[in-house]
Amino acid sequence: MTAQPPNCGLSSPVQPARVPVALVALWRRSIATQKQEILVAKRTADAQILPGEWEIPGGKIEIGESPAAAAARELLEETGVDCTDPSYIWLDAGVVEPPAPAGRPHPHFHLFLVQLPAGSVPRALAAQAVAWVELGLLPKIDWPQTNEAVVRALMDALAKHNQSSIASRHAPHINAAKE
Repeated sequence: MTAQPPNCGLSSPVQPARVPVALVALWRRSIATQKQEILVAKRTADAQILPGEWEIPGGKIEIGESPAAAAARELLEETGVDCTDPSYIWLDAGVVEPPAPAGRPHPHFHLFLVQLPAGSVPRALAAQAVAWVELGLLPKIDWPQTNEAVVRALMDALAKHNQSSIASRHAPHINAAKE
């Protein structure tokens, strides 16, 4: 008699696939108001997933790629901002696993924040538009269901860390992951 692997019976629930995604929120302090702002991007109208929706820049983590390296790559591809210099200020905001929309894979978001590098100007390279949004106004955006948990995590991370605590975290691991 052959042994059955555990949990392989017909009555076992099917677990949705997890999709590892790196999200990176650019943040800055507004010159005019001195309030923290986050860069958001509006997906193109012809996007296969969530067309026309606002989101935090990011994308799927490639096989063999670290979440931090994926975040840096996606930010460069989507906004033209290169944040791989080890002197740039990074914050690892952890992992967010919101519920999966019906019929969709389960997102496994690795969330990072990086302070906008001096002299950088984000552009909408893979989106319809980009915009700076004051941190306190993020909940007012009509986010896709999966991004609501991401926004809460971003707000919590920035609320817990002031500039001096964030400044102690830099991104040398980004360069190492690319080698």
